[in-house]
Amino acid sequence: MKTVIKDEELEVELQELYLTGKQWLSDLEFLESEERFLKEQLTGTTASGGANLLSRLNDATLIRTELAGNIEEFMNKLEPLIVNTDSVLHLALVEDFVGLEAAVHNALAVLKGIKYALIENRRAA
Repeated sequence: MKTVIKDEELEVELQELYLTGKQWLSDLEFLESEERFLKEQLTGTTASGGANLLSRLNDATLIRTELAGNIEEFMNKLEPLIVNTDSVLHLALVEDFVGLEAAVHNALAVLKGIKYALIENRRAA
């Protein structure tokens, strides 16, 4: 007979990680709408910095798309751990979380920088 040890605190933490993943996906959806808006703004820009900003925005779009896939992969790793409490946790899960958290933060910062640069270009024109 196997003894099952319920770790309710661990279950709560795993659920919080999953909800954090959902929040990240929501943040990336927001980024996507912001990227569309900025592309519309940059498309008509003939200023010298406009092409550079558009290139940076396209790079940011690729990064966001890849990041969304990484977050979904992370959440897929979490689901079995939440459902089946007998699963083994690996340190890589924590490393993945920290890496994704930093990547989401960076993606938000990059878009913010592009917005500020666009505003500065408009002021300079």
